[in-house]
Amino acid sequence: MASPLKDQTVAKKLVENLQTDLRGLSAEAKKKHPNIKEISEKIQLKLRTITAKNEGIIAGLIPASAEIVQPFVMGCDTKNPKIMQICLGGVQRLISHEAVSMTAADSVISMLWHLMESGQEELKVLQTAIILITTNSVVQHESLAKALVLCFRLHFTKDSTTINTAAATIKQLVSIVFERVLSEDRVKSQAPLEQMKLEELKIGSKTPPHSLQPCGGDAYLLFQDLCQLVNADQPFWLVGMTEMTRTFGLELLEAVLTSFPEIFHTHSEFSFLLKERVCPLVIKLFSPSLKYRQGLPPPPSPAPVEKPFYPIVMRLLRIVSSLIKKYYSLLTTECEIFLSLLVKFLDPEKPSWQRCLALEVLHKLSIQPELIRCFCQSYDMKQHSTKIFRDMVNGLGSYIQSQFMTTSTGQGSQSGNKAPDIQGTPPALVGGMPVGGGVTPQAAFMYRGVWIPLAVTVPQGQTKSMLLELLDRVDPPAVQDGYGMSLAFYSLLELNRSVQFIIEGETKDVTPGKNKPKAKKQITDEERKLQEELINSSWCGMLAAFSLLLDASTDESATEAVLKAMKTYANLCGQLEMTTPRDAFITALCKASLPPHYTLTVLNSQSIAQSAQKGHQRFASQDLQTQGSEAIERSQVVAVGSPLPTASLPVGAHQGPVMLTAKNIQCMRSLLSVAHCHGGILGTAWHLVLTTLQHLVWILGLKPSSGGTLKSSQNTTESSNAVITTAVMADLPVLSAMLSRLFESSQYLDDVALHHLIDALCKLSAESMELAFSNREPSLFAVAKLLETGLVNLSRVEVLWRPVTAHLLEVCVYKVLRFVINL
Repeated sequence: MASPLKDQTVAKKLVENLQTDLRGLSAEAKKKHPNIKEISEKIQLKLRTITAKNEGIIAGLIPASAEIVQPFVMGCDTKNPKIMQICLGGVQRLISHEAVSMTAADSVISMLWHLMESGQEELKVLQTAIILITTNSVVQHESLAKALVLCFRLHFTKDSTTINTAAATIKQLVSIVFERVLSEDRVKSQAPLEQMKLEELKIGSKTPPHSLQPCGGDAYLLFQDLCQLVNADQPFWLVGMTEMTRTFGLELLEAVLTSFPEIFHTHSEFSFLLKERVCPLVIKLFSPSLKYRQGLPPPPSPAPVEKPFYPIVMRLLRIVSSLIKKYYSLLTTECEIFLSLLVKFLDPEKPSWQRCLALEVLHKLSIQPELIRCFCQSYDMKQHSTKIFRDMVNGLGSYIQSQFMTTSTGQGSQSGNKAPDIQGTPPALVGGMPVGGGVTPQAAFMYRGVWIPLAVTVPQGQTKSMLLELLDRVDPPAVQDGYGMSLAFYSLLELNRSVQFIIEGETKDVTPGKNKPKAKKQITDEERKLQEELINSSWCGMLAAFSLLLDASTDESATEAVLKAMKTYANLCGQLEMTTPRDAFITALCKASLPPHYTLTVLNSQSIAQSAQKGHQRFASQDLQTQGSEAIERSQVVAVGSPLPTASLPVGAHQGPVMLTAKNIQCMRSLLSVAHCHGGILGTAWHLVLTTLQHLVWILGLKPSSGGTLKSSQNTTESSNAVITTAVMADLPVLSAMLSRLFESSQYLDDVALHHLIDALCKLSAESMELAFSNREPSLFAVAKLLETGLVNLSRVEVLWRPVTAHLLEVCVYKVLRFVINL
């Protein structure tokens, strides 16, 4: 806080400068404007009188300020450039020292208005206006409206510097008007306020609601008029407006909505404007975007369909983003409409820039778990509401699928299909590796001959908006190849994490090791229903999208992100004891681990196949004609081996050797990780996991050895006809160790989970025995791992004794496996 002595020094300096300004004004005006000279000299005398009191100079200047500014106001009327410079400088001195009264401020605004109308000193006028309004709160009500209008008027002049300065000034002044409300709210009102009258608010008026304090009333009238102007209606309070662009009005509305949510939540009058003015306006302005269908003939109608205008659509979506993120609790019904619009904007017939704008907004929403929770509670769990969360997930999945769809008839086809929003060309690949020395392949997705690069990398929990930030663009920008695909990909990953956060809370990555199940949190029935609805609404869409992305990925890190998401959902489904979605995700991981076209009956059961399609279109990732050759293009072949004979298939069902790619091995590691870290929730899905691992082990030429461990040697690979690359040969001991650790860690499973594991191993072993019975070489994987599991669980032998011994006795019938009992 400044000392009184310093304050007096500053005040004296102000008076000296004013005296200098008045002497200069008097000298300039003495020939042509004697009346200005006369009043200048009179004010000089008055200033000397105020200073002579030698205390409270500023306090003495304020009541006299209406007189003090008179010579300056008169000087500006002369239109003489030199005189106007002196006058504006003097007025700014008074204002910056907070030495003006309301009356003086009104005179100054009138002076600025005349200068604006005559096109004089436009930049100085803006500078003076902003100092006048930001320094303190003397400018209120009609005077404040007049000051804002003159700035708006200057924004629509012809000089680009003035236009840009006025735009910045208006944004700052609008912000100041609302900051005053926050300051006013912090001080309790002494006078009692009236109750809000809804009927008065509906009519609209230049008089503020009596239920608001003075600054709140000004902000209300300003926001009301901004809505009026954007809607091309006449303002009530901002009298004198002659021009307004919709884009600038939308920018101002968004700035207020983004920066001052507490005002709208605190005051019912403002939330009324939100529901009754802003939301209907946004929906109305979205109309061209909803009706327009790119590449299709317009429907027969008397009026042509208006094309969506990029600057308007972009600003509307910025507002929608703010409304959903900051005002969801006030606008539950309206947000349902906005979210449905966002999903609708992903349709293939919409322009690519519009689809990408919607994706940017959806990405912003996907990183907020609390919003996702609210969407599910307010919509998906309600009987007659739109299933918003489900539609978001399915919309993102459908967008991804549409990017891989190609049409022979082009964009004008009657079917309504549009060419994908990409124009990329894949690099030359041989066995999943780029051709050419020193070439690093770009992360991408490739499917059915369509190559889509992963255009941007977005760190977890962050958003990246490019199109939403291009406020200076009039024409829609060219969308970067793969940009939309990247946004949809990261949005799905974030939704996956949000669901995990809602169900599990703050989690750390599970480290393979002691996978003793955590004690279940006690949750209410309502919370349980929410968690189940989150899964029910999303798992079909997630599974279909991630299966396609996993199939199409050419990049190891992208593949790992998809695998992590699929593991997360499998675990969440298991925790909630939702067996159908759990088994569907496990099945997808199993299929991804095996070679393309690999026939495995257990992974093609009707119940799982049907459930995966429930409520969602089946993706083309099961199209077997192109799957095999593209799988090799997408990922390097690392192993070639013989398929494992299966009892359910006739002899010769698997023709010739099968190939494993690097991606298959990566998926195998993920499958091992699921079983290792989340074995307690697998239940009957253990059979799916173990069957897949048994086939992979066979193809890789791993054979049981002492104690049940699996080992590979040159002899075993030769005898099994396996051809293993050097890189994977080094990995075989690691994979074998991971398999052993998986069964060693069974000692940390509870009794029920252990029973499921034992049962799956016994079932697998019995299937192998059927092969031996038909004189085909069986796999010893299940018996070896049954032994390994039994040895580490001897401390609770009573749990597993009966099923294991019963099965081993059954195995003894088969002569070919007698030696196993001696291991």
